[in-house]
Amino acid sequence: MLSLVLACVSQIATAQSAATLHLVFVLDGLRPDSITEAETPNLHRLRKEGVWFENTHAVFPTVTRVNSTSLATGTYPARHGIMGNSIYVPAVDPLRAFTNDNFERLLQLDEATSGRMVTTPGVAELLERSGRKMVVVSSGSTGSALLLAPKAHRGIGTVINGDFVPGKKVAYPDPVSDTVLQRFGPAPKKGGATDRFDASVDWSMNVLRDYVLPELRPNVVFTWMTEPDHIQHGLGSGAAESLAAIRNDDRQLGLLVQKLEALGLRDKTNIMVVSDHGFAHTVSNVNVEQALTESGFIAATDPGALVIASSGQAVSLHVRDRDPRRIQAIVEFLQRQTWCGVVFTAAGRPGPAHEGAVAGTFALEYAHLGGHERSADIVFTFPWSSAPNRYGVPGTEHNLVSGAGKTGPVDGVQANHGGIGPWTIRNTMLANGPDFKRGAVVRTPTSNVDVTPTLLHLLGLTAPLAEMDGRALTEALVKGPDQEQVPMDTRALRVRSGAYSAVLQVSEVDGKRYIDKAWRD
Repeated sequence: MLSLVLACVSQIATAQSAATLHLVFVLDGLRPDSITEAETPNLHRLRKEGVWFENTHAVFPTVTRVNSTSLATGTYPARHGIMGNSIYVPAVDPLRAFTNDNFERLLQLDEATSGRMVTTPGVAELLERSGRKMVVVSSGSTGSALLLAPKAHRGIGTVINGDFVPGKKVAYPDPVSDTVLQRFGPAPKKGGATDRFDASVDWSMNVLRDYVLPELRPNVVFTWMTEPDHIQHGLGSGAAESLAAIRNDDRQLGLLVQKLEALGLRDKTNIMVVSDHGFAHTVSNVNVEQALTESGFIAATDPGALVIASSGQAVSLHVRDRDPRRIQAIVEFLQRQTWCGVVFTAAGRPGPAHEGAVAGTFALEYAHLGGHERSADIVFTFPWSSAPNRYGVPGTEHNLVSGAGKTGPVDGVQANHGGIGPWTIRNTMLANGPDFKRGAVVRTPTSNVDVTPTLLHLLGLTAPLAEMDGRALTEALVKGPDQEQVPMDTRALRVRSGAYSAVLQVSEVDGKRYIDKAWRD
């Protein structure tokens, strides 16, 4: 550890960047096809004048907290340990998974695992070691905010979120919380499922513009804008209210650029805009717990024998003692269900690296989900299609429900994410600033896992990159290679078991593997 710290510190003077400020904006759930000149002029201008990453990927499962952690660490779940929007950690609860949208559950996880909430270092820690400062400003969930700087409660990094303890605590550390409350008041209360959270976005952006940038003067800022995720869940992509929320995000980005110009920072600032995932219209619900109970795999008399952890359109199953015969029986049951898509199990069979231990499954390790102590025994997805919703936006998928929810088609406007179809994996990524090319389109595969490696490359902190899954996106940089001369390889891999067959498409650049999409034949 000491050698890593010394390596980081020694490289302070070797920064590759012409910028003094690096801003990463995460627009939660923003599909790339939502950016147009008419609807989002500021985003469109940043993209047109900077770099547009045409072939970028959310990390699978394509949910918020997985991608929040991957954005901040440059690693996949198999390293950082946040396996989904709900995770199973026996030290926290031996009988059931817990959702990680609330920071208090994450603090419980941290306490139960001796400080291992996230099991790999993040950008906040690496910057702290090199004498630099990172600030997170978030209007999203307190869980996704804390995962961007998971040691903020231990004094490493600053995280601002109005919902930590509304009206009482809005940031780590306490002096920042006190200042924000005094200057900006409590964050607005969030409404219901079909109410836009624009006021929360506006509050956090005001804090960023009028306090964080001019007074805290960080080197790196991650800003999380909670819309259009919330409203798209409720009303769908392309709905009038969803478009209005995106326009408000765009307006706030325009105000931010104006503030940078007023501070004399615009020509010294790199801006990256990403989304944590895409979105797909929900056409059918699946009550997996009910199906597994009716089939005898879940019994009230044996709690904890099979634990379900949901990520919306992807489901993780944890089998007691990782019993291989029980795992195989469950997989064979799933493969017989019309609502089951692609299945992953741990590697182990002799043969191709992409195959899992159970016939007809892909390896969890191949999808960056296996080998961690928190890894599930089975991960499976649901069917998807490219059919449009009522607003003409392509992409449909099934979604998990629980309780009394019934399995079957639904006729509504709701949308979701988490799955492995292209409409949820395809996310938004663009970059604009003195270190990035102008008017360039990058067609090589990129991912949220590449954001932190790119930042560290620009800051000259290259030592930690060897421990990361992502890569520095040098083809997007002014001093980098021609973006059309970066070799890539795309392959479609297949698994079979009897009548069941599935396909996994992957792309690779310089040994880095990206999950493009997967489907059941």
